[in-house]
Amino acid sequence: MKVHHVAAAASLLVAGLALSGCNTSSLSKRELVVYFAAGAPESEHVAALHACAHATPDATAEPIVKSALVSNQVGDVRFRIDHTDDKQLAILESCLGRQPGVQGVDIPDYTD
Repeated sequence: MKVHHVAAAASLLVAGLALSGCNTSSLSKRELVVYFAAGAPESEHVAALHACAHATPDATAEPIVKSALVSNQVGDVRFRIDHTDDKQLAILESCLGRQPGVQGVDIPDYTD
């Protein structure tokens, strides 16, 4: 009987360790994507990113991927907002709303 208890305990331990090693980062990843007017120059994209990069401490500007600028300039300015609260998010959105060329923002749902 003791062997069965030890085996069961070992199985639970292994299962627990396996589950604790699961990558849940995609579940907590939140991004704010900035959309620009058609034909907005690269300089407006870069300026918006730099102007609002420090608008709030918990929003982190992501680097602009050059291929996005070359292809269509849609969604190239992004901020990680994993830890921002509603007030910080409003500050960031307000900053972006004052930038030339910015048409709006979106927070995609990555839970699908």
